[in-house]
Amino acid sequence: MMRLFDAHADTPYELWSRKEHFDKNTCHIDREKAKVFDQYTQVFAFCSMVGLSCEMTEKDFVECLAYFRREIEGQKWVKPYLSIEGAEIIGCNPERLGGLENFVLSTLTWNKDNALAGWHKSDKGLTDQGRAYVQAAKEAGILLDVSHLSEVAFWDLMKVTQAPVIASHSNCRALWNHTRNLTDDQLRALADTGGLVGLNLYVHFLGETANFETLRRHLEHMLHICGETHVCLGGDLDGCEVLPEGFVNVASYADFYRYLQGCGYGEALLDAVFYGNMSRLIEGGR
Repeated sequence: MMRLFDAHADTPYELWSRKEHFDKNTCHIDREKAKVFDQYTQVFAFCSMVGLSCEMTEKDFVECLAYFRREIEGQKWVKPYLSIEGAEIIGCNPERLGGLENFVLSTLTWNKDNALAGWHKSDKGLTDQGRAYVQAAKEAGILLDVSHLSEVAFWDLMKVTQAPVIASHSNCRALWNHTRNLTDDQLRALADTGGLVGLNLYVHFLGETANFETLRRHLEHMLHICGETHVCLGGDLDGCEVLPEGFVNVASYADFYRYLQGCGYGEALLDAVFYGNMSRLIEGGR
C-alpha cells in the first residue's frame, strides 16, 4: 500500500485564479492524479503572497476558501486539511484563529516582515503580537509552521512554544545554503518539540541541478539530524514553478517512492515519511 500525506501545497489559489476544477485541471494536484495512491491526505495552503502583484487580500481569501471548499466537497480520493501561509490573510489577528474550520497549520509570515515576525531574509524576531498569535494558535489547536520565518524569530518561537512545531516545506541549509532552509541546530530544536520537517521539492531550495538523488540527500540528512519520526513531505506543489528532474505533479511521488526503495529504504520507513509521521502529528495516528 502506498500512502501519501503531504504537508504543503498551494493548489487553492491556483484553482481559484484559473477557475478550474479539482476533479481534473492543469495544476500539480487533482483527483485524477491522486488516484495513484491508496490513501492521499493533503494540507492545502492559502498564501498571502504579500509583496507580489497577485497579493491575496482578506476578501480574496474568503472567496478563494469558499471556492475551494465547493471543489473538494465530497471528494473520495483526497482527504483535505487547510493551512495559512502568511497571516496577513486574517489581518495578523490572533483572535481570528479560533474560527478557522479544518485549518491545522499556520505560518506567521510569508515573504515579507509583518506584524507578527520577520520573514526568512530578515533579522526581525517575534513581536508581542506574534507571541499572542502563538498562544492563540495553541488554544485553537493549530500548529505553527516555521517555514518562511526568520532565524531570529524561529529561536524566539522556540522559547515560548509548548506545542510541536512543523517546518512544512523546508530543506537543509547544510546541503544548500539558502535562508529558506534550516540549519542543523534548527532541525534538532524542531524535532525536540515533537514536530516535523517536510521535504520541499522547489529546485531553488535543493540545488541548481536537482533530481531524485538531490531529494534523497536532503531527506537522508533530515533523517540523520531529526530522526525517523520527525521527517515528512511538504512538496510546495502548485507553489513552485521549477521541480526536480523526474517530478511532474503529485503522482510523481510514487516514482520517488520506488526510487527510494531501490536505494534500500525499507517499507516501514517510507510509510512513516510519506504518510505516518504527518498522520500522527495532525490526526493522532488515525
